[in-house]
Amino acid sequence: MRHHRARPLHVLALAPVAAIVAGVLGPTPHALAAASKAPAAIVITVDPGAGGQPTTAHPGTPFDPGAIGTNGLLEKDVDLDVGRRLASLLRSDLVDVVMTRNTDVYLSASTRQKISTTHRAALVVSIHAATSANPATDASLVLYPNHGSAAFAQTLSDALTAQISIDGVPGAGVVFGDAAWVRSPAPVATVDMGYLSNRNDAALMATATFRQEVAIGVRDGVEAYLPAIIARRDAIRAWRSHSGSLAEGSLAPASAALPGTNGFQLGPVIAWLAAIGGVGLVLLFRDAVARVLVVIIALVMRLAGGVMWVRRAAIRRRRRRRRVRTDVRPEQPYQRSGSVYDDIPL
Repeated sequence: MRHHRARPLHVLALAPVAAIVAGVLGPTPHALAAASKAPAAIVITVDPGAGGQPTTAHPGTPFDPGAIGTNGLLEKDVDLDVGRRLASLLRSDLVDVVMTRNTDVYLSASTRQKISTTHRAALVVSIHAATSANPATDASLVLYPNHGSAAFAQTLSDALTAQISIDGVPGAGVVFGDAAWVRSPAPVATVDMGYLSNRNDAALMATATFRQEVAIGVRDGVEAYLPAIIARRDAIRAWRSHSGSLAEGSLAPASAALPGTNGFQLGPVIAWLAAIGGVGLVLLFRDAVARVLVVIIALVMRLAGGVMWVRRAAIRRRRRRRRVRTDVRPEQPYQRSGSVYDDIPL
């Protein structure tokens, strides 16, 4: 008997050791939060056109100032500013923006396309300003390099025209062209926001207000063509809200680490202690537990038997009532039998 009693005691003695091991090896809050990955942000390439400047130290370095406005405004500066504004608007909607250039540097067309392709962008927006030999020409224009980009260009053109036409810059629609992006696997739209050769357009492009309106119009066109941007933004925000509440500890989870420890988890310790302690108690008092189970089973069987007896008694009563109704017949009213002499007067 002593030998059988020793096993539960051994189990209870090992319980703290097992609990400590579970606490050390248990997942940390950061591991739990990382278990469910955040939704991936949508990647969009913003390509400010032109760029670069001549240097006396390297006179052979290529540069491209772009179109030059009637007011001396350089296209490369306008393109970069609008591109930065567009990137900021898209990033506020949690888009992963890839800028082909964020400074005044020269980039070849192949380098720009390689940057976008390497980051697997879903869309490409190239920002430019146009010029014309006719100073009266004024309009915004959107070019596309291949037929797969036509729908994107049209959607972007409609949104941009709606945004800046109130400033006196009409929309000229879309045009097939821009061979620089013809090999892009993603749809591409090249925006010419206006003509620097036109005095009115050049004056507008010199203002921060107009540049911001161009960025807003392009952003609206991008999100109208790809509504998944807003859906992905909401999903990322929801995930951050959930994982942030775990990381910040505003509501400490059950597996929160003990203060002053390095990865020790309280939740697994409590779970192991409760489980092993419960098993040990059952083994230690198994005779008493068995007796209690026998009593419970007997009570259940007796209760089931009583229910069956009540049901059988009810069935017998119903059968007895049916027999009584069958045996008792209703009385027939008395009728005098007729005779052939009833109609003979006496």
